[in-house]
Amino acid sequence: MAVGMIRMTRPCCAVAIATALLLSLPIGDAAAQIGLGEVLETQNIQNEMAGGGNNRNNRAAESPAEPAADPAANEAAEGEAAPAAVSGIDEWDDEHSIYRQSEPSVSWIKLLPVVLLFWVWVRSADWVNRDAQIFSLGFNGWNAAMVAPFVIAFLVMLLIPNYVIGVVLLSLAWLVPFVAYAVHHNKSVEPHQTVFTGSWFRYQLSEVGNLVGLKIGSEKKADYLRGPDVDLIARGGDERTDQANLLTARQSPGYVHVKELVADMVIRGSNRVLMDYSAEVVSTRHMIDGVWHEGEARDRESGDVMLAVMKQLANLNVSERRKKQDGEFGAGFGKKKYTCEVTSQGVKTGERVVVSLRGGTSQSGFSTLEQLGMREKLREQWLRIMNSERGVIVFSAMPEGGLTTSVDVSLLDTDRLMRDFMSVEEVSDPQADIENIPQNFYDAAKGESPAKLIPSLSRKYPNVWVVRDFVDVDTAKLMMDEVELDRLVVTTCHAQDAAEACLRMLKKKTPHKEFAQGVIGVLNTRLIRKLCTACRVEYEATPALLKKLGIPAGKVAKFYRTPKGEEIDKPCKVCSGLGFKGRTAIFELLEPDDQFRQKLMKEPKIDVLRKAARAAGMRTLQEEGILLVAKGATSLQELQRVLQG
Repeated sequence: MAVGMIRMTRPCCAVAIATALLLSLPIGDAAAQIGLGEVLETQNIQNEMAGGGNNRNNRAAESPAEPAADPAANEAAEGEAAPAAVSGIDEWDDEHSIYRQSEPSVSWIKLLPVVLLFWVWVRSADWVNRDAQIFSLGFNGWNAAMVAPFVIAFLVMLLIPNYVIGVVLLSLAWLVPFVAYAVHHNKSVEPHQTVFTGSWFRYQLSEVGNLVGLKIGSEKKADYLRGPDVDLIARGGDERTDQANLLTARQSPGYVHVKELVADMVIRGSNRVLMDYSAEVVSTRHMIDGVWHEGEARDRESGDVMLAVMKQLANLNVSERRKKQDGEFGAGFGKKKYTCEVTSQGVKTGERVVVSLRGGTSQSGFSTLEQLGMREKLREQWLRIMNSERGVIVFSAMPEGGLTTSVDVSLLDTDRLMRDFMSVEEVSDPQADIENIPQNFYDAAKGESPAKLIPSLSRKYPNVWVVRDFVDVDTAKLMMDEVELDRLVVTTCHAQDAAEACLRMLKKKTPHKEFAQGVIGVLNTRLIRKLCTACRVEYEATPALLKKLGIPAGKVAKFYRTPKGEEIDKPCKVCSGLGFKGRTAIFELLEPDDQFRQKLMKEPKIDVLRKAARAAGMRTLQEEGILLVAKGATSLQELQRVLQG
């Protein structure tokens, strides 16, 4: 309705500007721009001129004749007494004529106040419309009160010849209903929700001062404005429901607790928080860089009100503590936008809640394979495969192991200008919007699969297909048919390494022979934490350790690790005492040869395929990880943890 009302006022804008332009244009010779007063004044001047001429003729007739003067003397006298040229005389030599401009022009001095007043009216009418809906103050009536007087006053202004009176009338038509609504608003809301009061102006002034570094005192903030500078956004319902949920949540002391939780997650670098509700306390754990860390416990009372606010913001049932519920709400912090996903489920001990934080950066902050940590030679090999004209490319990783990011970044780094791409995705799980890769959606909830879209999309002759999941046999067969048509197919699966990824694809009922002959590259990704460069501790790389790792003696002099308890004076400010900061990736790239293809068709066993992959020249995850250890990017203990996972 808010949008609708504003749309109703937009035609007035065109009318106002066009009419103001017409009023400010002087009229040329065809139609003199003269008011009634100017007409009367012109007639009086003409009468005086006519009367003056008759009087001069009468006086000339009554006076005696003067003697004839010498012509030469007259010429000299006329030369001495010649009058100056009269300026402003028109083509009829009438010095009393009024000069009028014949060229069209615009009086910006008159037009600017009208346009400015119209803009202020539109903004204030929009605010009244939205505010009246938020606080249920009868927005239909107030919309009419804001629009009707202004439109009527504008039409009256067009009929009034006095410009000043018209502008004053238009100003009153805007100001009177606007002030009336502000007074009604302040009487209907809580004290901290009033507007255009002394405390409101002081607070607005202080906010502006904070932007430029000035400290200006203001009135006490409302309770929901306390805590970190986090802006929470209700989601899950229509516009009016979300606004009502937000207002309800702001009345709870748990609102500030939710702001603190979001800020704490962003500062820690935590993308997930697990909260277990027991009889008396709420224990918390943060997932940071893929590893769970214990958080501070919270008392049950504050935990309950915090959970109630999160459910309210996500449009969930606040009183339901047993059944599983899923929802989300938005948050803004540090000039970045986040989505907070909330999942609650009743358990034996009480209730378990998981809050996941998404967003903050676009495409996970990575746009190139180099940023992901792929070394140069491996990057060149992988991009050559990605730029192939035909075949099957398989991305693989462990769950939450960077699979989506590796696919997105690889697509961003490959050639998308000289080839036509086509992506098929599930409507409830849309992927990142990548330039020159159109997205096409199917709805699994309706029993659909990619196989429904592929035949019609194939008629557009794409060069590259991006189908991240072969969800059924029909999809797998259609994709293999596309490979036979000399097209490239990109897909994904979850696997521990590249050899296992090939077996996973066969378990999806992908035609064995066609897949074995068509697969041209398999990339497996594993995420690993990076040592904090501010607090890492070096130690000697002994010959025995180098030999165990397969590093030539003397090649590396030292390794790095996290500091131990006795080595820590105080927690590191960079990593908050965790010893690690951020993550990078290690990659295992398999480029199948004929021997591997034969093993895949005739002897598809994991040990056989791993041996064949090594024979094809593949470097394992362990070998790639040891390179990072040798460079000091990570620790040997972290590599062992990742490989065992």
